[in-house]
Amino acid sequence: MIINDIIKQIEYDFPLVSSMDFDNSGSNVVNFGDELSGILVTLDVTLSGIEYAKENNLNLIISHHPMIFNKIRNLNNDIVSKRIKLLNKYDINAYSCHTNYDVNIKNGMGTNLVNLLFDKVDIKEHKLLENYIINNNNYGMGNVIALKDSITFDELKDKLINTLKLDNEKISFYKYNDIINKIIIIPGSGSSDIDLVIDEKPDILITSDIKHNHILDLKDSNISYFNATHYGLENIFINCFYNYLKELDSLKNINILKFDIKL
Repeated sequence: MIINDIIKQIEYDFPLVSSMDFDNSGSNVVNFGDELSGILVTLDVTLSGIEYAKENNLNLIISHHPMIFNKIRNLNNDIVSKRIKLLNKYDINAYSCHTNYDVNIKNGMGTNLVNLLFDKVDIKEHKLLENYIINNNNYGMGNVIALKDSITFDELKDKLINTLKLDNEKISFYKYNDIINKIIIIPGSGSSDIDLVIDEKPDILITSDIKHNHILDLKDSNISYFNATHYGLENIFINCFYNYLKELDSLKNINILKFDIKL
């Protein structure tokens, strides 16, 4: 199997056309005709991850976050350039599945987070904060959940910490009300959807990387906020995407490993 074969399968299941405009999902550093020797699944492409792939004869790294996000004018001694040079030195390819994974309703970040955190029998209502249609397929961002039975803020906080294995020293939260029934979960940063969140009037927003002024908006709207950190919320990508790849018949004989940067 060549690398282009698995990329075609990924982009069939998670179409690049569904990615957000600002994004750079897809082939970051790829020689499409290379024979696939193995795959490493990780949240981000790092120097240590590249070395791990080399040690285990894996020539394709699939990350959630794109390794190349901003325009590159030259390859000097900055950290992104170092990663690109090391990939080329070892003949390792880098591919990302970012917002096209986030917005996927069937097997994306939000859906997998909800399934991990809540049992279906405990959910009274579940809908998307925003959704849209591309090529007759539904996509969406943000999950709005109404529980059958209310829980306290501290009960939900403990559930998040224990289920997602969060570091108490890195999370943050603002507790503006104690009883939680309606929850909104936005993987990554929730700042761009803050007006939609406030209009929904949830008891709590679970996200990360939110701007200071938006925290003030939540406070004045009596909406609690839980910052699980970007890593804390999205690190589930590693296991989820690994499981997706393992279920593909075309990869039955391909070595697939996971690498956690452990932030």
